[in-house]
Amino acid sequence: MRRYLGRAIASGAGGAPGVRVAMHGRIKLGPWVPFTATLETDGSRLRWRAELGPGPLTLLSVTDSYAGGHGSQRFDLAGRIALKTVEGADVDRSAAGRTALEAIFAPISLLPGPGLGWSAASDSEIIFTRDLAPERTAVHLRIDDEGLLEEVWALRWGKAGRGQHAYIPMGSVIHRSETFGALTVPVEFRAGWWFGTPRFEPFFEARIDSLARA
Repeated sequence: MRRYLGRAIASGAGGAPGVRVAMHGRIKLGPWVPFTATLETDGSRLRWRAELGPGPLTLLSVTDSYAGGHGSQRFDLAGRIALKTVEGADVDRSAAGRTALEAIFAPISLLPGPGLGWSAASDSEIIFTRDLAPERTAVHLRIDDEGLLEEVWALRWGKAGRGQHAYIPMGSVIHRSETFGALTVPVEFRAGWWFGTPRFEPFFEARIDSLARA
């Protein structure tokens, strides 16, 4: 834990944990579709707004959010015309799990404190457990000898097929990290459901362009 946090957070850094992250990449919606997005999170809430489409053309805007135990997904056509908003207990549970997973982009939020516990499974695998209503999510981090992240995964509530929901391992393989000011975070990664199993197939690939404290 000390190896990871000591690498992710510069000595003496502190203050509010919130960050604003700009990224681009591609997401698999049948075919692969390019996107640009902004992520705002402080480890306990999340807002991710993405513009999907080639080049400057926005075909679809997606906004995923979580705060105070409530999650939602909003879809807008061409970034302007509201299509639908998805809410409910399943979305709340899934969004809480995603917020816990993406706390790695706001590492100050992972300093020990109320509602957050740490343990070590081995010298290279550490686990933090976070209370985000209605979930208590255990996030597994695999780190290298320098404390940089190599993998992150957790059991997240999601669609298991045939209209059913269940806890499914979801995670990311991290290819590279960079330092932005006092914080060092993953900047190239690919993510997918059924992480660590033969069914794992990434549906999301991203590159972080900038990170600022918020």
